[in-house]
Formats: sequence, structure tokens, C-alpha cells
Amino acid sequence: MLEQLQALWSRRDLVKYFVRTDLKLIYTHKVLGFLWSLLDPLLMMAVYTLLVVFIFKRGDPQFPILLFTSLLAWHWFTYSLASSVASITGKAKLIQTVSFPKAVLPLSRVLIGLIDFLLGLIVLVPLLIAFEAQFTLHWLWLPALILIQFLFTFGGALLCAVLGIYFRDLGNILQFGLRMWFYLSPALYSIQGTVPPRFIPIYMLNPFAALFESYKNVLVRGMPPDGYLLVPAILGLIFCYGGLLLFKAKELDFAKEV
Repeated sequence: MLEQLQALWSRRDLVKYFVRTDLKLIYTHKVLGFLWSLLDPLLMMAVYTLLVVFIFKRGDPQFPILLFTSLLAWHWFTYSLASSVASITGKAKLIQTVSFPKAVLPLSRVLIGLIDFLLGLIVLVPLLIAFEAQFTLHWLWLPALILIQFLFTFGGALLCAVLGIYFRDLGNILQFGLRMWFYLSPALYSIQGTVPPRFIPIYMLNPFAALFESYKNVLVRGMPPDGYLLVPAILGLIFCYGGLLLFKAKELDFAKEV
């Protein structure tokens, strides 16, 4: 694993190249540019706020900003996994002609998602002020939360990139699975009062339960991260280790399979 991480670090210029190239392909000739990456969570926030607050008369006064905070993190995760599925097969000619650590391809997708997430945080700040969020020293936890989600997301992206070579319909399956995962995570609702207390320890094994609650606590509620944050941290390390091992085992076969 350390050898592969060193290889990725030594080719960081290549990672930057892929990130710049993909960003240009995504946003060139689009009137709103990078703002398109924010429209998805903003529109989802508007729709869910309309349903939950105005139609079903549920949610507290800070519901929209709590939801938007979760949606930013979720958008980073879903974009990274969905785009990583074809990150290897989409570069078939390059893989067959040039030697480089192939893990840079899903890594570049995760970094693009991270850039969108960080830009979303800029938009989040005036919304936090408008909804009277608590600005406290607990904001210092934010880099740790980002690191934990990065590890978890990168590990998942590595697995999706390899599996996407052998299962070409993975993208369709993933789309359905991610939708179900979102509804099973506390973005549209709070855990307290929704999940029976005796089931909370089991429910919190969902890594995004702890991540969503931690982002909400740190950015909006002025509280420390959720106590179950160790779950996505451990799973992130396991996924990264497993993904890098899988890449090492299959990388030599990529040129033949794509």
C-alpha cells in the first residue's frame, strides 16, 4: 500500500493534469461554469424543503441549511463513485499505450468532487449566516471530516473503477443503490425522534449517518462531531487498503480487459 501511495505522489503532476483536463471538459462552453456543480444540491434542497417543510409541515427552522450541508457531502461522494466506474474503460487507448499508475484515474475523479465540495462551502457560508448557524471553534473539525470522507470516497472509487471493467452495467446498479443509501441516511431527517433508541447503534454503522451528523454538528449546530465518526474513518482505511490491493492485483490486466 505504501508503495502505491508513493507512486501516486511521485505522479502528482499527472494527477493535476487529469484534474485540469476533466474540469475543462466538464465546464468549458457552459454559461454558468462551475455553478452547475452547485445547482444539483441547491435544487434538491429546494424540492425537499418544499415537500418536508411546506407540504408535510415537518422539519425545524434550520432544516434547509442542515439538508444542504448533507447534500454537499453526498454530491461529492456520488459524483466520485459514479464517474469512477468508467474512469478506466474511458481511457482505454491511454492505458494501452502509456505506463503510469492507473489509480490516478479514479483519484482525479475524487479530487474533482472535492473541488466542487469546497466551492460549495463558499456558497454555504452566507446560508449559514442567514439561518443563524452557530459559528464556533468546532469548525476546526472540518479538515478532519473532509479527510475521513476523502479516504472513504477514494476507497469506494478504487473499487468501482476496477469492478466497472468487468461489470459494464455497474453504473446502473450503483445509481439505484446510491439513491437507496441516501434515503437510509439522516439527510432529510434527524436521528433523534426518527430512529428508535435501541436501533441507533445498528443504524450508525451506516458511515454516512455519522458523516452527515458530524457535518451538521460542526457547521450548523456548533457541536463536536458525532461519536460514531470512527465508523467511516475505519471503513475508509479498509476501503483504501482493499482498493489499492485490488488495483495492484489487476492493474497488469487492464490493457487487455478495456
